[in-house]
Amino acid sequence: MINFIQQIIPKTFLSFLVFFSISLFSEEQSDADSFFGRDAPLYSAPDNLIGWIDSRTITNLNGEWSYIIDPMNNGLPESSFFGGFPKNKIQKTGMELIEYNFDTAEKMQIPGAWNATNEKLFFYRGPVWLYKKFEYLPKEDVLAHLYIEGSNFTTKVFINGSIVGEFKGGYVPFNFNISKFLKEGENILLVQTDNTLDKSSVPTQKTDWWPWGGIVGDVYIVETPKQFIRNAYLQLNPDNFSQALLQVQMNEKLLGHKVTLEIPELQFKDEFKTNSLGRIVETIKITPQLWSPSNPKLYEVIIASEDEKISDEIGFRSIKTQGQKIYLNNSEIQFKGIAMHSEPIGIPGPAFSKQHFQELLATAKDLNINFVRAAHYPYTRHLAKVADQMGLMLWEEVPVYWNIDWDNSETLNIAKNQITRLVQRDHNRASVVVWSVANETPLSLSRMEFLNTLLSEVRVNDTTRLTTAALLSGSEEQFKSLVIILALQGIKSNWVDSKEKVIFQSILEQANIPVDTELNFLISIDDPLGEIVDLISYNEYFGWYYVTFFTEQMRVSEGTLRKLMFEIMPSIKITSSYNKPIHISEFGAGAKYGNKTNKIWSEGYQAKLYEYQLEMLANNPQIQGISPWVLKDFRAMLRPLAGIQDFYNRKGLIDESGNQKEAFKVLADFYANEWKK
Repeated sequence: MINFIQQIIPKTFLSFLVFFSISLFSEEQSDADSFFGRDAPLYSAPDNLIGWIDSRTITNLNGEWSYIIDPMNNGLPESSFFGGFPKNKIQKTGMELIEYNFDTAEKMQIPGAWNATNEKLFFYRGPVWLYKKFEYLPKEDVLAHLYIEGSNFTTKVFINGSIVGEFKGGYVPFNFNISKFLKEGENILLVQTDNTLDKSSVPTQKTDWWPWGGIVGDVYIVETPKQFIRNAYLQLNPDNFSQALLQVQMNEKLLGHKVTLEIPELQFKDEFKTNSLGRIVETIKITPQLWSPSNPKLYEVIIASEDEKISDEIGFRSIKTQGQKIYLNNSEIQFKGIAMHSEPIGIPGPAFSKQHFQELLATAKDLNINFVRAAHYPYTRHLAKVADQMGLMLWEEVPVYWNIDWDNSETLNIAKNQITRLVQRDHNRASVVVWSVANETPLSLSRMEFLNTLLSEVRVNDTTRLTTAALLSGSEEQFKSLVIILALQGIKSNWVDSKEKVIFQSILEQANIPVDTELNFLISIDDPLGEIVDLISYNEYFGWYYVTFFTEQMRVSEGTLRKLMFEIMPSIKITSSYNKPIHISEFGAGAKYGNKTNKIWSEGYQAKLYEYQLEMLANNPQIQGISPWVLKDFRAMLRPLAGIQDFYNRKGLIDESGNQKEAFKVLADFYANEWKK
């Protein structure tokens, strides 16, 4: 019988049956995902980041890519018995069993997000494979690096069937030396991106923005000599405006390697040599015009080694705090700002191009701003370059958001990698004046240790900018005081009905507060992180979320409390025990464009909230910056309310198409006429 079977069944198939049987009945086989698979191969981490991308020799791989959805993660080499998608098997005779074909698969534009490309994938979270054929001619003594500006959130890279490496974290750029994988003529780049978020990821599972999946930034092959300038920084000395600090890092530890710095407009040119670490750290004497919102002056800077020449446009300025004030170029300044998300006007998906950011920032400038909070994650490098040219100061941050896994070492490493790459990429951008390491994170000891580590990482790479985190602060006792103030106002207001006055009276009696007590509510930002950051930043939502929080506790109508909150808002004082400037990093209210009802979600309600908020903030002397939430309505899975939100966060001053809501003019007039200059 066995002999008969061997005669009629090919040995390869017989071997498969044996493998299948062993796997099926083996006590050691416990992972269903690897049932037909192999041990997971090693995926290398990216190389240290290459800077000055825009002046290097590149092969642009943007444009049309094929893609295949892989919800069961079957395309990985370790997940399937057929070797996975990187083998890129093709039909030769028409008789091969191959269950995928990238050449006939659907197409999308890169940079781009599959959620915005295919409506079937609007809510999809999981792996998608992206495929690109390109021609390349390897060159002697030239290294080829694959540079990806951003890919969400876990990315595995393959070239010509070989594993290149993996990057976790999303949003920030990464690069691999791919010289050994390339061949003359046609090459195949295969990228698996997975926008799944879990407890260990950064951001974590729940976010208040859309988990755009795919390659969301430029894709280049960057060519360098074998010995090349990996990155270089040129920063004004904040203590001496006739000096600047030059830092150059070669890709190897090259002692005595010659590097020339030239700034033609300043008639500066000098030569330096690397130390044993392949670094240059030198102070140079220059007297540039200082960059500012009113004078966004940039200089061409050229750095040349023995084998290459790179260039950039760099502005020179200083930013610092002293006491409760902020100083730009030693002159006091207030951040007249707006927060925004990285979504273009009128186009679904994430913003990634220079044009996208030119349109967004031009709209923002119509508010008479000088400052933008780029929340809650890094955008592509084009944002800061456009801001440099337009004279807008920037806050940039990483997506350490809400309650991530503070005790997970992998989570910390992902966050460190994100902030390090962001700082290294935008170190030369004069517009970037604030690095933020977190947004709305609850207090805990492990959270403090986590964020302190990130702040230390920032300062290792850059000491010339302010550091911050957007805080949620205020103790239980403080908010009990706010309830008392609302009750006092309710007793005094002649429009409050008698039933609710009884409730307010009861609240005051229980607290032993006389009804003639003077209204006085002080909220002190007491987060211990305030001791180690430069700028105290606070997200507050008086008139929006806070009202909802109190309604159930006080057992009065939400409409009554909203009206009372407006009445007391001008008297609210915000301060901090830390002798540092305060920045109100968020406030706002949702409004559907065209809703003229003057109720919640209306343009009128949003505009009225802005009026009361701005009066309150203008009367708080420690507040030196404001960035209301938010410039434009943006996609958010947490916002399903049909007919109003429709999966948009509606706190924008313009809607997704660019239509201005009433509050837009309120803020623009405030910045132009009312707030301190």
